[in-house]
Amino acid sequence: MTPAGTSARLKNFPRWGFVSGRLGVLEERFAGREFFMSLIMQENMGDIVPHLQETFLREYLAPGTVWEDFSALADRCFHETALSLRAECPESAAVDIFLIPFDYLNLKNALLREAVFPFPQGLFQEEPLQAVARGEYGDLPETLRNGEGWSVTDMSQVDPVDLDIILDGAYLRHLLMLAGESGSELIASYVYERVQAYIVTIFWRAVVQDLPLRRFQSHLLPMGDFAGLINDLSGQAGPEAWPAMVGGAVGDALAEALEMEPGDRIAGFSLRAANRLMGVAREGRLQTAGPERVFSFLAGLSTEIVNLKLVVAGRLSRIDRSLLKQRLREGYV
Repeated sequence: MTPAGTSARLKNFPRWGFVSGRLGVLEERFAGREFFMSLIMQENMGDIVPHLQETFLREYLAPGTVWEDFSALADRCFHETALSLRAECPESAAVDIFLIPFDYLNLKNALLREAVFPFPQGLFQEEPLQAVARGEYGDLPETLRNGEGWSVTDMSQVDPVDLDIILDGAYLRHLLMLAGESGSELIASYVYERVQAYIVTIFWRAVVQDLPLRRFQSHLLPMGDFAGLINDLSGQAGPEAWPAMVGGAVGDALAEALEMEPGDRIAGFSLRAANRLMGVAREGRLQTAGPERVFSFLAGLSTEIVNLKLVVAGRLSRIDRSLLKQRLREGYV
């Protein structure tokens, strides 16, 4: 599944006209790479604030904003923008794909019997999450209950590593389900590569942490078309043979990352995969009205928020400016 030539096949849908028209105004706020380069070079944190007023965050930057809260503030900006667009979309799958990462983080808290949900809520609302925190699992999504690693026992007692893998599997199944609901070839192509890259990252981190790969295999399944990839990766001790197994653009990104210094490889792969995905999503800008246009915008906004958090957190932590520049993701413009 590749996006090659997708733009030529994008159809326009009049019922998406209102929300797509709104995007024409919002898109003017996107910052280019030069903006982020300039932001990185500011000498003092106070000098960054006026520049942030030019971004999507301008309504969220109150006087006396605490920098330590910046990540949560940026996430709130993204989430509220996405929910606002969702309310205007004829169908929600194109937006839901960007909301569910927050939901699964909250779901993890609920499964651990923690009734505090620090991330914005989208598809999973407060009442069902509170029920899960009480050990009532009836309203859990099918994407979780269908997993081979799922058990009706108290999930708060499950090994933390196993719980993370089980939730990863459910999250990826949910992504694939939403891609199917979108009815869009472009969105399906994006999600396919996103899931592929996510699976590679899971197994690569397991190798670095010296965790048994078969443990991941048993908890990630079922995964539809990706079952073969999961089985293949779980049988390899290291990533050197993985590019050929993965194939396509994600396999190429993996091969490039393997040429880097060992300590930089996973981050290098993640950056290359993210840039590749932005390139896929960017095709949707060519649609006048339709789900791909909304999806493309939110992919761009998500990347912009990641870059803003990277710069602010990096400057607070006094990370070398040249390293911050290297870690910037390719954006919408």
